Parts: sequence; C-alpha cells; structure tokens
Amino acid sequence: MGFRGKYKNKRDANEKEIITELEEHGFTVERMDVPVDLVAGHAGRDYLIEVKMPKATMSGPQEIFYGAWRGSKTILRSIDDARDWAIKTKKEANA
Repeated sequence: MGFRGKYKNKRDANEKEIITELEEHGFTVERMDVPVDLVAGHAGRDYLIEVKMPKATMSGPQEIFYGAWRGSKTILRSIDDARDWAIKTKKEANA
C-alpha cells in the first residue's frame, strides 16, 4: 500500500510554486501527505505546512488534526503567503 495509503491525495495546483519560494528563502522542503502536505526545515527547526488553494477549505481529517495539534499551524495559499511566512519565520529564528 505504501506511504501514501490506498488512495493518492491530489496535490494543490499552487504547491510547486510555494515549495520553490520556500527553497529560495533557504528552507529545505519535503512533500508529505499525512498529516500535512509539507515539512520544512530551517536553522534547526521543523515546520508542518498545509498548502491550500486560495478559497479551499480544510477536509474533515485536517480539521481534526489541526484541532488537536499543539504545535504550529501553518497554512499557505499563495507565493506571497510563502514569502511572508518565510521572512517572518527566519526573523523569529534569528531573534
């Protein structure tokens, strides 16, 4: 059955450009499926990231995961979101 499970998840159309933007800001990025779309790392810290199209909503399992998760909750919907998040996150890591 493999890591992705019985049914392959559909990737968001904006995911590739968001990954590129994060990588241009020095993050390493790995695609995942469960529980989130991406895991990104920078300066020894790890970040779970959900990629959504601008008007898309969370699925039931995603709502449950984020409702219970006590770590950071990052949802990126555009290149601008990715750029702003990357800059803010890098500043916080260096503070």
